[in-house]
Amino acid sequence: MNRIIHNLIIMLTLSVFVVACNDDTDFSSNPADRLTFSSDTISFDTLFAETTSSTTMFLVYNRGGSSLRVSSVELGGGADSPFRVNVDGQHGNNIQSVEVREKDSIFVFVDVNLDRNNGDIPFTVRDSLIFTLESGVRQQVQLIACGRNATRLYAPTVASDTTFAAGAYIIYDSLTVAESARLTLPAGCELYFHSRSGINVYGTLVAQGTKSRPVKFRGDRTDNLFDYLPYDRVPGQWRGITFHPSSNGNTFDWCDIHSADYGICIMSGDTAAQRLTLTNSSVCNFSGDALSAENARIDASNTLIANAGGNCVKIVGGSARFVHCTIANFYVWKQRDTALALHNTLEGVPAPLREALFANCIITGSKNDEIMGYLYEFGDTLPGASTYKFVSSLLNTLPAEDDENFVNIVWDKKDTIPFAKEHFLMIDNSIYKYDFHLDSISSARGIADKEYSQKYLFDADSIARPTDSADAGCYEYRPQEEKE
Repeated sequence: MNRIIHNLIIMLTLSVFVVACNDDTDFSSNPADRLTFSSDTISFDTLFAETTSSTTMFLVYNRGGSSLRVSSVELGGGADSPFRVNVDGQHGNNIQSVEVREKDSIFVFVDVNLDRNNGDIPFTVRDSLIFTLESGVRQQVQLIACGRNATRLYAPTVASDTTFAAGAYIIYDSLTVAESARLTLPAGCELYFHSRSGINVYGTLVAQGTKSRPVKFRGDRTDNLFDYLPYDRVPGQWRGITFHPSSNGNTFDWCDIHSADYGICIMSGDTAAQRLTLTNSSVCNFSGDALSAENARIDASNTLIANAGGNCVKIVGGSARFVHCTIANFYVWKQRDTALALHNTLEGVPAPLREALFANCIITGSKNDEIMGYLYEFGDTLPGASTYKFVSSLLNTLPAEDDENFVNIVWDKKDTIPFAKEHFLMIDNSIYKYDFHLDSISSARGIADKEYSQKYLFDADSIARPTDSADAGCYEYRPQEEKE
């Protein structure tokens, strides 16, 4: 046995010696032998100054028949470059003697941390990663980062009337508007919420954007989950907006609210007060409800409310008016509820639904029935506690031809063309991209009631509606070439 072990040791020693001899590789100095790269440009989309980006990787290939030695890999900006690199396990802004064997490759990792500048608009920083071969050949990979300044707010509380300046804000640990305070967000104001952060409104929130400069509410991650999927398209990136019982007089105009746990939640409060007015806005892509209101008076017009793991719109009691709204549910991240839910009880207690009007609207989605209601008649004790009406709208629900609550309805049925997603320009659940502008074949075209359209002369794109036969939903149909 000892002799066998002795022989094995000799064989292993000889093997190591042979490998060591074979490691004496000849490295090419021929200028024709070059590296290739999996990408010749590494780009970082909008990053916040003074925040380190996620790490991006690319590969360096030697596809030739000779090994190559890279004399140096250096950042063009040297020590002052905001970019940081790791080349085949080595960190630094000037890395020496990197070997890439024939038919082999190495990994390079890059991240960036941008300094603040003095401007309020996005800026671009460029550098290059220079590979110098022993032959003297220099090859480059371009590095580009788009950045912007942002104000960081940590558990901020607005205790008195306040107007934020236009620009970007990163919110940590949630923003609170106190009961006696009013917060105004002007055009161009963008709120980026860190994970689990949101807004709690006890006072009043006024968000007044414009078409070209909407007020934005979104998560603070600007990188990608996958190459084709930015985190900004993934629901659940932040918490949402909650209006507490003491909050009244809130208005959102030209706002973009998306990709949170829920969108807008209005808690039960003063049923006589106007709790929320929502116009010309987009509320899309939530794990829970997009818009929920309990015993509240709300109005929505020219607004898109789409894609929710709960309901796109959930009304429990109170009074709600929706005119020229598109309410569409094509959420696919989990099993979901419907586009619209109407209720007149809250935790077993009557919550009278005094009004629920949907005029010139589109209410549809991928299910066969996208409208759900648990409405009870309470007799003489609570008359008029289940009042609802649908007028001149496209509805994906079971037809109610003889029901006076449905007037001039186009029924969106599964066995008809178009149905559901076919009404819109793009419903692509493979890459989670959606365009809810009307397709030319949509049966929502020309069905709007003139009485309501005349009160909303322009759609959510600021396009004039025709005086007669406007389209249902928040967008008026336009041929594709007119949008380009």
